[in-house]
Amino acid sequence: MRAIARWMLAALACLGLSLMLGLVPATAAPVSAVPIRVALKVDNVYRFSSREKTFSVEGTLRLSAPAATVRQWLAAEVDLLELVRFQNLVEPWDSLLEASSGPLRLGTELGRDYRFNGNFYSDEIDYRGYPFGTLPLQIRLVADPSFPATITEPPRIRLVADSAASGVSGRSNMNGYRLSNWRLFHHRGGVEMELRYEPIGWAALVKWLLPLTITMVVMLLTPNLRAVFSSERLAIPPVILLTLVFMQQAYRDSLPSLPYLTVLDGLYAFSYLVTLVFFCQFIWCANRLDRLASESNGLGCPGLERRFERLELALQLASLAGYGVLLFWAWGQR
Repeated sequence: MRAIARWMLAALACLGLSLMLGLVPATAAPVSAVPIRVALKVDNVYRFSSREKTFSVEGTLRLSAPAATVRQWLAAEVDLLELVRFQNLVEPWDSLLEASSGPLRLGTELGRDYRFNGNFYSDEIDYRGYPFGTLPLQIRLVADPSFPATITEPPRIRLVADSAASGVSGRSNMNGYRLSNWRLFHHRGGVEMELRYEPIGWAALVKWLLPLTITMVVMLLTPNLRAVFSSERLAIPPVILLTLVFMQQAYRDSLPSLPYLTVLDGLYAFSYLVTLVFFCQFIWCANRLDRLASESNGLGCPGLERRFERLELALQLASLAGYGVLLFWAWGQR
């Protein structure tokens, strides 16, 4: 009986093992991805829009892959360009992307050059340091295989950045900006070229900071008028406030709606505060002088005027110190 029981247990174990082996599918060997080497040569960057965060680029795109694989694709009428796409290209119907050469022998690879000209969007732009912060512009390529039905088993595509065959022309500088550096690297399953621009200091200074500086110098010099010229002193701050409003509106029209303050916004906000403080101080001084003049039958009060001058000098120095702190903060935002 024991021998029969052992035989039955062994038979059941063999049956269970065979069922398990039959239910578990054989694991397929992983399909290796076909590398497509990407090289970018930028010839010109132009028409940058700070409000839309868009820019136009003209250049050459080189794609290459192992020669045997490319021959199979060409036999199936598949061009390398059909396997990739520009991810941040806007208005693709108004862009140019066409072959500029025949098949090129590149060592063990076959490739082709393509001319492109299009409008791109850069979502990495941060205007906190505006108008002095760096300006990063990106060109992104991702795999977008679209194999025809003639290829029964389409392979996976892997993009590889080829920095050695890439470059940026000296004509890529834009109005008000100059190219500081560039790099081509692998990013989020694709290839990205990043162009980093820095503003030309004097251009930004003359365009945005010089008018603000002149306006606030006039405001800070107004307390140097004697307190007896109260009507003249009271007329200047409202004009300064209106000038600041128009200048800030003109500068904000060149930027998109932002959830944060730029460096220039900080300077304008502090300028509003300085102008308002001096305006309130002028009103208080004018009322005090008028009240004392009526109480003293038109006689002046030199001691009170000297106290006003000391107070206004302290406000002028505090304003200059505040601007110094803001400029130091602006330098840190670069």
